[in-house]
Amino acid sequence: MKWSIILFTLILFILIDNVNAQKYGLGNTDPSVFTKFRIPETDLSTIWFNTNLYLYSYKNNYSYLEPDIPSTGSSFNSSLRYNLNPNYYLLKESENNYLSVRGSLSGSYYQEYSEDYSSTDKQKYTSHYKDYGTNINLSFTDNNYICPNDIFYSLGSNIQVTMEENKSESYGSVTNNTFNGSKGQNYSFSVGMGIGKRRNVTPVVSAIRFQERLKQVNMLNGDLSEKTIEDLAQQFYKQSYYSTVHERPDKYFWQDIEKTLSNDGVTLKDLNMYADAYLRESVNEVRFQRGEVFIGGFNFRGQYQNNYYVSEGNGSNIDEQFFTLGEAYFTYSHQLNLNSQLNLGVTLNGGPNIIKYAVERQQYLLLANAGYNYELTDRLVASFNNTFSLEFLNYEKEEKFLSNALSFSMRYFIEDNLSLNANYNWSYDVNKRNFYQNNTNNDHSINIGFTYYFEKGFLLTTDDLTELAMNIIPIRPITHIYNTVIASKVVKNQGVKVE
Repeated sequence: MKWSIILFTLILFILIDNVNAQKYGLGNTDPSVFTKFRIPETDLSTIWFNTNLYLYSYKNNYSYLEPDIPSTGSSFNSSLRYNLNPNYYLLKESENNYLSVRGSLSGSYYQEYSEDYSSTDKQKYTSHYKDYGTNINLSFTDNNYICPNDIFYSLGSNIQVTMEENKSESYGSVTNNTFNGSKGQNYSFSVGMGIGKRRNVTPVVSAIRFQERLKQVNMLNGDLSEKTIEDLAQQFYKQSYYSTVHERPDKYFWQDIEKTLSNDGVTLKDLNMYADAYLRESVNEVRFQRGEVFIGGFNFRGQYQNNYYVSEGNGSNIDEQFFTLGEAYFTYSHQLNLNSQLNLGVTLNGGPNIIKYAVERQQYLLLANAGYNYELTDRLVASFNNTFSLEFLNYEKEEKFLSNALSFSMRYFIEDNLSLNANYNWSYDVNKRNFYQNNTNNDHSINIGFTYYFEKGFLLTTDDLTELAMNIIPIRPITHIYNTVIASKVVKNQGVKVE
């Protein structure tokens, strides 16, 4: 522990002493560019299919020529696997509206046949195995502002259904038949209202960085106009969407960037290879996600979960939960200047399980977090975050889960896709499962290492977009599977207190 702290401190001093080589840029721009940013209008939809067919066969003939026990035989094995996965995606987004619909259907079929024959026992053994699987996922989110005072309503639903069954038959001296099946269903819906705005303003940093690089390659003498900076940021915001409508998204994206720059008389034509690569890599130069958020509200949420298992010879089992939850939330994120960001959030939710004989009767959760990011230079970023949660479950047993996680990290970007990291993490957990048992976990760790980002850019992907109706508050219906995961959690310095 002592040597880890010393090493952590030495690396920190070394980095601070050597990072002035690229200390330029963001501090020279008015941070109001973040609050002025508006989400661009987006209207796109796409449907695609994935399919796969796999065939395999194997045959072996063998013979043993020993005089005392001569034997011949053969074995044969064949298998077939087929998958079909259609997907649909719809996104309509603007400053005052957000509509997202995502759907996918996945079906699979697998069969295997094998046979063995030996002249020794004159018996032919055969086996058949078949497996069917289906997965359905459908999500819907609709957020709309209903008046100029930033008041909005939100609707959302999520459907997940998984079905699987397999059969096996074997014939020989003994005949065996088995069957196993399972079906999992998860349905959730929510409706709510709130006030405030949530914007991903990370592309604004990219627009400023891009302007800096234009100056470095002598393509720009002064600053771009505010209108061009805003238009560039909106183009960067939409960059991840190009791949859903174009076969060569990079080509069309940079064509639109050049159209935007032409408003200030800047052209990207006739660039040499160095300048072209230097400008294009600016999309990877943002060090953390930026948000301008001041939003609060409440939701009513229902979530039903049903898991059914059946096995030949072992009967069947069903696990069922239906939580009705009320939740209130507040989120704040602000760029104090162009180099630093403050994040605050608090969430409170709770409600009963309306299943008559449910294992978990009630669930209540308080979740609070605070974070701060500071970009000391273009390559060195310091981050602090603390998350606190308090959860009560099952009133009759008075289960309680308290946790606090504190983290501090320094990241030095050796290059845009490679960073040297030094992290300190502390977590404290109290898990009280019944009246007399109280498990306390207290963990400390320091990690020093490298991270390589295979795909790193300045945009949130479509999967990371925050959807007010569905993703603000975690919903955790307690099932037997969830309990198993908690019980098997590996911790250090664990103490058990009997009260």
